[in-house]
Amino acid sequence: MSKELNDHLLRLLHEAADILHRYEGELNREWERIGEALGKRNARVQEVFSALCEFVQARLLPYGGEHPTDEQLERIGAFHPEMIIFSLNVMENTVHQVLKAHAPGASALHPAVRYLFFKWNEWLLYEVNEQSFKISRDSAWKTESLWKDAVILFNEWILRAQTLAESAMHICFGFSYFLPFNRCALFQFVNQESTAIGLSGHGVDHEQIQRLRVELDNIPMLKESVGKLKAEVHEFRHFRPIYVPRAAEQFPKAYVESFDLASLVIVPVYVPTEGRMIGGVVLDRGPGCFFEVDRRLFPALMKLGQSAGELLLKWIEAPKKEWEGMTESLSPREMEILKLLADGASTLEAACQLYLSEFTVRDYISSALRKLNAKNRTEAVAKALRLGLIG
Repeated sequence: MSKELNDHLLRLLHEAADILHRYEGELNREWERIGEALGKRNARVQEVFSALCEFVQARLLPYGGEHPTDEQLERIGAFHPEMIIFSLNVMENTVHQVLKAHAPGASALHPAVRYLFFKWNEWLLYEVNEQSFKISRDSAWKTESLWKDAVILFNEWILRAQTLAESAMHICFGFSYFLPFNRCALFQFVNQESTAIGLSGHGVDHEQIQRLRVELDNIPMLKESVGKLKAEVHEFRHFRPIYVPRAAEQFPKAYVESFDLASLVIVPVYVPTEGRMIGGVVLDRGPGCFFEVDRRLFPALMKLGQSAGELLLKWIEAPKKEWEGMTESLSPREMEILKLLADGASTLEAACQLYLSEFTVRDYISSALRKLNAKNRTEAVAKALRLGLIG
């Protein structure tokens, strides 16, 4: 790397450290609050989080700054990589939220903060090795170093996408291709995370996934996981993948039979800079295939979920801005018909429920397609759901 570029990137790291110092009081209060909430649920997670807080509060920079002591490195080296990623993600989310609340021009500060936490992740997960301190032969740090390659390959792959549809397809392919899974389905959460709509699938009927509209109330395990800790600390409720050893015990019979579900992994799709989850990825190893999940996959899954979230958000938000600029909005009747279509009704069934002729319903659908700039009914329903026009 050229010295000029190297010096510039070091300045970015120092700029981010200065931002953290500037809002040190607010951040420390928030991190203390989160640590207390974590301690009520899991003492080990609280221990990791507290250790990483001390590390960040000391502004130990990966390059061009103070370095941690061997004692600090030994302590961090004993933690599982999944816990480190989790803690750093929680902390980064908190920084973004504090900046939004207190910093003028917060959007211009986010990139430096993201870069600093990226380098902390890289430093602590990739570069802390036996040359820095003694690691046992069984340490997870040595056995799990390869998963970073999957993250790099995945990120390079999904950045080729030029539309929402392409992004969704690339994400599904990437999860299946770069990780040991055979089928992948991507969902977006709408209606304040109460509904999941299918965006894309790989290794499974793509159009069948797009027709899915799943109410989380019908899957108690998933609803509980999505809403977990919501009342206490919303910042860290969405990061960890969920392993479902037997789908038939947790999911409605219709889904289990339609897709021949056996074991599953559900990965949250979240956006650190926004502090929110926008969807989820469902993974398995094929129809009727039961499997045990290797938790050493979880760091890679968490990172891929974060990358997917950052990419999808811009495409999901774009239609909202486009809609806000439109002068012609959907009529109540058009929204009513789209709602029925979203619930699985046919044109004839919608007509019967609304006491209209089938031809009239078709006219309303055509009008809604035009206003939403949608190619077909499936796209129109998905767009209306994303925009919050139908519940």
